[in-house]
Amino acid sequence: MPWNLSRNLDIQCWKCGSELKKLLLPFSRSEECSSCNADLRVCRGCKNYAADVADACTEERAEFVADKDRANFCDYFDPHATAYRKQDDADTQRARNELAELFGEEPPADESDENSNSPLSEADTALAKLNRLFGDKD
Repeated sequence: MPWNLSRNLDIQCWKCGSELKKLLLPFSRSEECSSCNADLRVCRGCKNYAADVADACTEERAEFVADKDRANFCDYFDPHATAYRKQDDADTQRARNELAELFGEEPPADESDENSNSPLSEADTALAKLNRLFGDKD
C-alpha cells in the first residue's frame, strides 16, 4: 500500500525511540514526536535513508536535502517504523580523550555521565560547557 493513502501507523521516533501509536498518514511536515518534539518527516525517519550511500538516500530521484534531521518536503518520504538507532559514543569519547592527551589537556568529562547525574537545566549545562571550553574567568 503506498504511504500516501490514509492509514494508521505505529512507529518509533527516529531520535528518542519512543513508540508513537496510530499516527494518521500521511503526516504533515510539522508533525512532531510527543516525547522529544523532534520533527518526524525527516530523512533519518525514512525507509530510504542510508548513511552509507551518496546523499544518504537510496531514492535516486529524490532531491538533495542538506539537513537530514529537520523536516522537509521530500516527495519520496516513506516512514520507517523502526528508524531509531541508539548512538554509540564510545569512539567519539575515545577520540576526544586522545586529542586532549595530545595537547596536554585534561580529558573532557563523558557527557552522558554528566547529563544523567546533573539536575542542571539545559542553559546551565551549556554555560558549564562554555566555561570548560574557554576557561572560567571569574
